[in-house]
Amino acid sequence: MRALLIYATQFLLTAALGVIFVFLEDIQTMFGLADWEVGIIAGTGFGASFLTQIALSPFADRGHTVPLAIVAIVTGILGPIAFAFGSGMMILAVGRGLTGMGLGLFSLLARKALIGLDADGGGAKLGILLSVSVAGFIVGPLIGALFEPLGFEAPFIAVSVALALVGVPATFAVLRSEIAEAQVNYADLLTLLARPKVQAAMLIQVIVFGFIGVFDSSIDRFLTDLGASTSMVAVVIICVGAPMLILPRIAGNLAEARGGSAVMLPALLVLIPAMLGYSIAGGVAAAIVFGVMHGAGESFASVSSQVLVLEVTGAERAAVGSSLLDAAGLSTAAITAFAAPLGYGAIGQQMFLVTGIGGILLGIGAAVRVRSAWD
Repeated sequence: MRALLIYATQFLLTAALGVIFVFLEDIQTMFGLADWEVGIIAGTGFGASFLTQIALSPFADRGHTVPLAIVAIVTGILGPIAFAFGSGMMILAVGRGLTGMGLGLFSLLARKALIGLDADGGGAKLGILLSVSVAGFIVGPLIGALFEPLGFEAPFIAVSVALALVGVPATFAVLRSEIAEAQVNYADLLTLLARPKVQAAMLIQVIVFGFIGVFDSSIDRFLTDLGASTSMVAVVIICVGAPMLILPRIAGNLAEARGGSAVMLPALLVLIPAMLGYSIAGGVAAAIVFGVMHGAGESFASVSSQVLVLEVTGAERAAVGSSLLDAAGLSTAAITAFAAPLGYGAIGQQMFLVTGIGGILLGIGAAVRVRSAWD
């Protein structure tokens, strides 16, 4: 029951993001926002999540979970409410930031609670957590489509109410969990940052989250240009996320059995061509094909990089390790989510080509750092 509540709350927090992102193009039209304003709204959540995790992760490893859990659920509930009633860029960005803060902090505590006292079996648990996150993001647009006839605010209010009902007992479940504790401080972040395996995993997360930032902030506009309706956008997002409902647990078990790096780098051979493929997609059907590849590659790349870091940190320093990983990814996502609407406005879908080339260069860097760890 404890794990179920944690997974359900993670699901709802990411569903809130799914609702937000499927309405970005509508919000831009509704409020007459410029591309850079949409970029700020999209990127603020990633930035808030990054700052929250990097600042507070040592306290999680030291066992100070009560205030962190309270902040996580309160901001998670308030974020969609602010987004529902905001009518300008600033309030919408605040709502997006609160949502990102809640998701980032709760994810940190969820990993710590699920891993518990021993890192063994952590790969599968991290995989399931990623799967429910993706499921939430997929369901978010469906929530939007279901409640939109009741008013623009309705989907956001519905998610907030569900979070209040499920997230509060989930918070108590986190607080009752046994966790491995260590006297961690900010110097441990620097120590871990110097490890080649951690550096390689962070580069992979830069690729994964860089692609996420680009995809999330431009997919509605991209698919609309290809002739997709709002409901068809939701269908495409489902197709992209479908592999991630199944594959992350498999990826976690495989990474634990064979080593994170043995799974992480080959995953790029699927993930990067998918991003390059968006640049030549001539219709929604092609976008779906490349989207399925995207979801499959991300499943293995993301979870295996988390396992690689867990190999270094163990259960005791899992929070600071995952915060470094997320910091690399979320800071990149914040930048790419801001830049993608501008890039798409300037060069259209060729922006995906530029993004894919960046992924190739970063993948080479990750391979070099992994090789250094072997040496």
